[in-house]
Amino acid sequence: MTRATLRSMRTPLLAWSALALLSIFLHGPVPLYSTRTLAVAWEMWDRGSWLVPLFNGAAYSHKTPLLPWLIHAGWLVVGVNDIWPRLLMVLLGATVIAQAGMLAQRLYPSRPQLPALTAWAMAGFWFFFLFSLQIMYELPLTIAVLGGLLALCRRQGDAWRPWWPGLALAIGFGLLAKGPVALLHLGVPLLTARWWHPLARADGKTFAKKTLLAALAGIGIFALWLVPVLTVGNPEYREALLVTQTAGRIRDSFDHAQAWWWYAPILLILMAPWWWSRWWWSHVPALWRDTDNRFAWCWLVGVVLAFSVISGKQPYYLLPEFVASALLLAKAADARPRLGVAAPVLLLLAGIALLGAPMFTGRIDQPFPDGLLVTLPIAGAVLVVLGLGLLRWRAFPAHAFGMLLGIAALYAAVTPLLNAQFDLSPTARVISGAQRNGQQVAYLGIYQLQFQFAGRLHEPLQVLDEAAARAWAANNPGQLLVVNTRGPWTATGSQPLIQQPFRLRWIQVWRAGEWRALPAQQLPLQADTGELHRQPR
Repeated sequence: MTRATLRSMRTPLLAWSALALLSIFLHGPVPLYSTRTLAVAWEMWDRGSWLVPLFNGAAYSHKTPLLPWLIHAGWLVVGVNDIWPRLLMVLLGATVIAQAGMLAQRLYPSRPQLPALTAWAMAGFWFFFLFSLQIMYELPLTIAVLGGLLALCRRQGDAWRPWWPGLALAIGFGLLAKGPVALLHLGVPLLTARWWHPLARADGKTFAKKTLLAALAGIGIFALWLVPVLTVGNPEYREALLVTQTAGRIRDSFDHAQAWWWYAPILLILMAPWWWSRWWWSHVPALWRDTDNRFAWCWLVGVVLAFSVISGKQPYYLLPEFVASALLLAKAADARPRLGVAAPVLLLLAGIALLGAPMFTGRIDQPFPDGLLVTLPIAGAVLVVLGLGLLRWRAFPAHAFGMLLGIAALYAAVTPLLNAQFDLSPTARVISGAQRNGQQVAYLGIYQLQFQFAGRLHEPLQVLDEAAARAWAANNPGQLLVVNTRGPWTATGSQPLIQQPFRLRWIQVWRAGEWRALPAQQLPLQADTGELHRQPR
């Protein structure tokens, strides 16, 4: 990347990084994603399990170890904390934006303004901003995918000179970041290279041979981790790691199963407000016909179609492909710098809704922090001012910055709610204190490691369904049981040691014997009680 290109991206990079840093430290790590990732890293650290990720004391086949290793690298320097992982996420997000600009420079060397426009497009994606505030595995994956594409699109002057060792490294680190899905994100551009890469068109056999060698080398890098963990893992872990976590998501997924058409409406939401604009759709035919854009279209459409036929779906599965959309948006903004009114209208409508939020709080049957009555109207005023300003300033960077500032203001406005509903550290401290005193702690339902890192727990929780919980409580009346209920405990008599709201429910910690004596636990169990996620109260 030339210094001129880096200077052209300086403003979007600084704006995004500053707002991301401010936003990510408004509150602690948010359950369930961030706390679960931190818990996996903490358990590996606490037990010295540097190769095998752990989940509540057991080998964790759902994830690979690159992100925990990056977290450990910071902990080796500054000690265990939640500051470094959040700084890491902002650093990774800024790296993705810089890589997107670099990719634009390599694909369109005659358009020096496109790297900055691409960086602004990434900065203006509301979902990318919010997702980067979570401690999750997709950002390292995205960096690996973009690293591979940058290696594939390397140029020397006008000549294309792919850096095949770089592609191999990217494949290896992509596999370490998120597993075999990295091959899908990189495989689609590679398999469609005849449509967009000059070397693949000129000598397809040589290109395919070098691609295959790079892929095998990348898999070899992955095998440096995979082979040792397979030797130390039990048969169930090996089967889950090699088969279930990939094949189990393709057809009739065990997790996040959705219909084949699910991504069509989701993409319209994720790409708001850009894909809501007549300005964008008026450019789509020209963008489609332009042969310079074949890479972006092959990558975006190909991966979306591939994920559409896979049963398991989540919005963030497409995070690397946001860069493909950013490239196309940048080309549209370069062709027609004056945008429409989709972004300002969206900001105005959202701002007006937030200004009127206090009028509706009394009609909602849920307790909300009083602070929201102050923060939401303030954010609403900010959004209205931004919307009015963008009606006048129609340049793409202005609209992208307006969206970035607007989503940051909205995120800051809901911070009182996040602190009230998602800070589980009080319960985690109770559990940690109990474990230090030698008490056993069990959890009724599906445990997602909400308390493991916040409490720096050294022992796993026993996870029970209701039938098992009743039996366990009867045999261990002096131990503690964590339950997830529909509402707070307000009756007289026995009381939970602590209870706090979480999402739309309540987390309670009971002495097991007192919980077993509650009237609700004298009722007959339901037939499917072994499949219950929470107490049926």
